[in-house]
Amino acid sequence: MCAFADEQRQKARGARQEPSVWKTFAVFSGAILQLGGSIVGFGILGHYIGAQTHHVWLTILGVIVGVVVGASGLAFLAKQILGDRP
Repeated sequence: MCAFADEQRQKARGARQEPSVWKTFAVFSGAILQLGGSIVGFGILGHYIGAQTHHVWLTILGVIVGVVVGASGLAFLAKQILGDRP
């Protein structure tokens, strides 16, 4: 991922080139999998803990935590691609 960000920075400084379709596909599919995986993973974890303690709201809390974690990962990825350092 960092190599892709470095390549994007070099493109912005130097000659203008078209990004590869496969690199673009890889970045977007990775972002979607990161967001979806974190939502599903934390949702399942919340459901499991909720089933053990008999609280339904823990499933909802798990999904919300998954959205927050996934969105923060997407923000980090966007910063890397755009060239900002966290």
